[in-house]
Amino acid sequence: MLVEVGELCYKVGMIETEISRVILEEYNQRLLEHLENDVVIVGAGPAGLAGAYYLAKAGLKTVIIERKLSIGGGIWGGAAGYNVIALQDRDILDEFGITAKKQKGLYIADAIEFATALAYKARKAGAQIFNLMEAEDIILKTERVEGVVVNGTAIKLAGLHVDPFCIASKVVLDTTGHPAEVVNMLTKRRPQLVPEGIQESFMDVETAEAGVVEKTGEIFPGLYVAGMSVCAVYNLPRMGPIFGGMLKSGQKAAKLISQKLKSSKT
Repeated sequence: MLVEVGELCYKVGMIETEISRVILEEYNQRLLEHLENDVVIVGAGPAGLAGAYYLAKAGLKTVIIERKLSIGGGIWGGAAGYNVIALQDRDILDEFGITAKKQKGLYIADAIEFATALAYKARKAGAQIFNLMEAEDIILKTERVEGVVVNGTAIKLAGLHVDPFCIASKVVLDTTGHPAEVVNMLTKRRPQLVPEGIQESFMDVETAEAGVVEKTGEIFPGLYVAGMSVCAVYNLPRMGPIFGGMLKSGQKAAKLISQKLKSSKT
């Protein structure tokens, strides 16, 4: 039905469905395009977003699965809700265009700018992010991880018995933080993989900052760990609201994965 208002003419009852149509078409197109990927990253925290940026920048088809509504992991709250974070150097901050100032030997950044800049740069590099989507299991074939089994976060929270669907990849990167959720899915059936269990040790910032980068890598064929997942898997100390090691861990994971995938093509 057309309604005239002065010189304007409106098609009543159509704009609502068109809004719905374009949203549904666009989302489903993105999802269909990313059912098969080079890399699936589980967890959109600092290591995951940094890793996604460098992987996409290297030309790899990369998707992030994030169960929460917002990305950023623990970035937003800084320390105990004080939304300021610290880093030991500023190289990656400068690459992402994040404002920082030096104070008492550390670089200080605004947590909100930090989180949004990481997400923006990852998306602009070509990484796709699906939030409100939860990885509930892994695809395992011939003793190699080949993707994740996913479901809607709302479905999981409601406790509904609804079957999931699958997103395949050549590599899965676990950046789920303290729980190391993807590795945990594997260790439930392969407990010998992490014999001491998934847990972090007591606070020791310097040891953790170095260790999280050093230990970043492939823990099982097709499965890599970065960020706080590394600390949990290798029982390293926790580090608190300092984020340089997590960024470098994501960067290193991207480099290792890129080298592995490119070498497998030659």
